[in-house]
Amino acid sequence: MSRKSLIIISLLLLALVCGDVFACRIVPTPPANLVILPPPHRPSLLPIQVKAHNVEVTIKDGVTTTVLESVFFNPNHQILEGTYIFPLPKGASISQFSMWIDGKEMQGELLDSQKARDLYISIVRRMIDPGLLEFVGRETFKMSIFPIPANGDKKVKLSYQQILPLDANLMRYVYPLTTVGNGREDILGQLNFKIDISSKIPLKSIFSPSHKVEIKKEENQATVTYSASNVNPDKDFTLYISCSDRKVDLSFIPFRKGEEQGYFLLMLSPKVKLDPKEQNPKDVVFAFDTSGSMVGDKIQQAQEALKYCLNSLKEGDRFNIIPFSTEARPYKTSMIPVTKENIKLAFEFIAEEIYARGGTNFEEALGYSIEMAPKEGNRPYMVIFLTDGKPTMGVREPDEIVAKVKKANCANLRLFTFGVGEDLNAKLLDQLAEENKGAREYVGSKEDIEIKVSAFFDKVSSPVLSDIKIQFPSTDGLRVSEVYPRNFPDLFKGSQITMLGRYSGNGDQVIKLNGVLASKPQEFVFEVSFPKESTENSQIPRLWAVRKIGYLLDSIRLSGEDPELKKEVVMLAKKFGIVTPYTSYLVLEDDPRIGDINRPSVIRPMRQEIERRMSADNESKRSFEKAGSAMKKEDGEDAVKTSQKFKAMKEAEHADEGTESPKPAAPAKDQAGFDKPREQKFLKQIDEKTFYLQDNVWYDSEYNEKAAKIKIKYLSDEYFKLIQDKPGIGKFLAIGSKVVIVFENQTYEIHE
Repeated sequence: MSRKSLIIISLLLLALVCGDVFACRIVPTPPANLVILPPPHRPSLLPIQVKAHNVEVTIKDGVTTTVLESVFFNPNHQILEGTYIFPLPKGASISQFSMWIDGKEMQGELLDSQKARDLYISIVRRMIDPGLLEFVGRETFKMSIFPIPANGDKKVKLSYQQILPLDANLMRYVYPLTTVGNGREDILGQLNFKIDISSKIPLKSIFSPSHKVEIKKEENQATVTYSASNVNPDKDFTLYISCSDRKVDLSFIPFRKGEEQGYFLLMLSPKVKLDPKEQNPKDVVFAFDTSGSMVGDKIQQAQEALKYCLNSLKEGDRFNIIPFSTEARPYKTSMIPVTKENIKLAFEFIAEEIYARGGTNFEEALGYSIEMAPKEGNRPYMVIFLTDGKPTMGVREPDEIVAKVKKANCANLRLFTFGVGEDLNAKLLDQLAEENKGAREYVGSKEDIEIKVSAFFDKVSSPVLSDIKIQFPSTDGLRVSEVYPRNFPDLFKGSQITMLGRYSGNGDQVIKLNGVLASKPQEFVFEVSFPKESTENSQIPRLWAVRKIGYLLDSIRLSGEDPELKKEVVMLAKKFGIVTPYTSYLVLEDDPRIGDINRPSVIRPMRQEIERRMSADNESKRSFEKAGSAMKKEDGEDAVKTSQKFKAMKEAEHADEGTESPKPAAPAKDQAGFDKPREQKFLKQIDEKTFYLQDNVWYDSEYNEKAAKIKIKYLSDEYFKLIQDKPGIGKFLAIGSKVVIVFENQTYEIHE
């Protein structure tokens, strides 16, 4: 071929689906009869980039249509040819593939599983790209794409249909975005999801353990959206949908692998449409700080927030207002019923009597709030306690204030604390909330008090089930443990509660749920199965670990450092790759990195690499230096931020909540205007496993050096036999060419 001829480089554009999974990545695959002549100013071609990936899904009574549209960008100065390969999920069918060139629609072909397997293995061998390994053995849709213009875009649109099986009351939709294999960070420029759901059976829970989605839900339909830019697609998009016509529904999602204890997630949700008689009437006290520091916008916003909350009260509710500064000044001596006239008079009181002055008397405000609680009955008794400062009048010692509230022993008390700004005692506010069945919220100095308080009150204004207790099976063969949250909050209209825990044993069991519904005790019975093996829901273990670490860290912060708790935090953080004040930036202590084996020769290079990266990132360095000290602070900005972070972990509903890393920045350019290679990560999570990069080898966090290893050469016949014999191992081996992995109780060392 003449050098003056147009050089056509064949690339593989992968839109990969395994089972019910999808991934998108690009690797070069030059044809055998073509001589590759790279541009004179570049040693190799740059990979195709994914500028945008839009996914629109329609789920109607389990029948699902997925439409994906990808925009690929060719950053090279040459035209490229490509092959689009799409292994189909089981039971799915392609309904549309769209790519037009000069007005002509291009057609693809469907390969059977054997042809697909041969195709994948030939590409892996030729291109030394392990990223395809987990997709061996699927029926595959294949299509050639030409041209991909130089420095230009190519749009591809694909539709496929599948039926989501209903397991008990639960459907599971998965759209993985993992792009592992070549040691580079594959970044999606823009990622958008829109999922429209409709069901003849009323919708109950809609939950994503993987991504922080927005959910708008009615009784029989819902819309789920997610949008992000510069995304590192390192985890599958997973969505659970439960349908039920019960007043209160419970969904059960297990995960268990091998001989280890299992994990489970429970979702508890009420009907969307409730008769007013099905909601629990409540008593609410608004204890608002009116000290001198609240002067100006703060007090005005607090007044508007109070008005909004009062307008949100319902017939049958009761309320009172306790402004406090140097002393507390209750609006009424006891709780008063909600009527139009009483709300009107309360508005007049807010306008005339709530203004900023004096000091801050926590003790009196809390004392009056608790004294007004009814002595009998089972109505939820809620105290909304808002302050922007520390106690300066009356009892000032935080421990004494907490003890006084505890001594009052108000069984139905739910104490919700709102801290405004940073000049307050976060530890005190957190203890008051945590020890009294409430929750803590903070309003930043630049946030609007009215908006934050109003949004919170919308969530808690309609309690459906209160005083919730769950009885788990306890038999010789089955035991539930390490459940989070420790105490269930009330279940409110339009909300859901998620619980995570561990279990040993297996079998079908009955779970009993008790609570107060419409002021009357109620019991609900649910039949679930704790399986011996269930590996589908692989995000559950990490989500459980995030929550447990959040509880452990909060306990250390509020009650003092305990060596055993600290040790447990470090152990979980290492296993699941979670950043904590004790393991920030994966700085490991002198105890072992992996498998309880002390290896200073490995730990030292890791620390040097961490220090090198941190020295180039002042913000990260400052964050690292503050991480340990912030645990011990009771007040100020660091204490507030630490409280918020640990709260996010304790209430985590997706696997990275409270532990997110900063979004990847746009890639830097070299002198020729090309993207520079991104810095390689030294930690990766793939499903339930965590891998650490040491000396260019990816180590499974479960690896123990004392264990016997089976050594297998990368891309050898043994290597491909292992993948075909144990298909589940492919997605883990796809991390690179040097891997040490524990799989089905056997350790494998993949080497070059």
